[in-house]
Amino acid sequence: MPRDATLHVKLDRETDDKLKRLAAARGKSKGQLVREAISASLQPSLDDLPLTQRQALSAYQGGYISIGRLSQAMGMHVLALRTWLNERGIEQQIAFRDDDAGRA
Repeated sequence: MPRDATLHVKLDRETDDKLKRLAAARGKSKGQLVREAISASLQPSLDDLPLTQRQALSAYQGGYISIGRLSQAMGMHVLALRTWLNERGIEQQIAFRDDDAGRA
């Protein structure tokens, strides 16, 4: 079972004040903002992906390849890829249109 870890960070007064104001403005705790910032910093940038993966992602976003084909290009299971796309705010193609069969 995964356990949470605690990290103690010392902030200068100015940074702490900015963090407090931002937390109040967003209706979140300072801890939540820090966790989100750390999580975001650990996510690789789409620009860091290999060229073939960036091309496959673009093709998927354009509706030219399926989620299955994208998962092969990314080297990920489809369910893991769906989570990966959600984490990055990338819209998923989940609806079918009349002209989809012609592009298959």
